[in-house]
Amino acid sequence: MYNIKINYGPDINTKLCSGCKNCYQYCPQDVFGWDESQKAPTVLYPGECDMCCFCEIMCPEVAIDVKIPLHNLLDFGIAPVNYKKISDSFEEKK
Repeated sequence: MYNIKINYGPDINTKLCSGCKNCYQYCPQDVFGWDESQKAPTVLYPGECDMCCFCEIMCPEVAIDVKIPLHNLLDFGIAPVNYKKISDSFEEKK
C-alpha cells in the first residue's frame, strides 16, 4: 500500500483551537477525529473533504483553514495566487 500525502482539506491551527468540538461534531463528511489526550481535533481523512468549508464557518476561534485544491480553484475561475489566511491576522492565545 502507498502512503500519499494529501495537501488539501482542513488545516487546524492548534495554537488558536479552543477544543470546542464544533468541527468534529458538525463535519458532514466525518473528516475529523478527536484526540482525547490533547483535547483537540485531528484531520483523519483529508481526502474525503468536499471543501464545503462548514468546519471553517463553525469554528468560533477561526482556527481552521480549508485548503482548496488547485484544480477546484481553476474550475471556478479563481487565480492561484498567494493570499494571507484569515487566521494569520489573529493573535495567539496566552
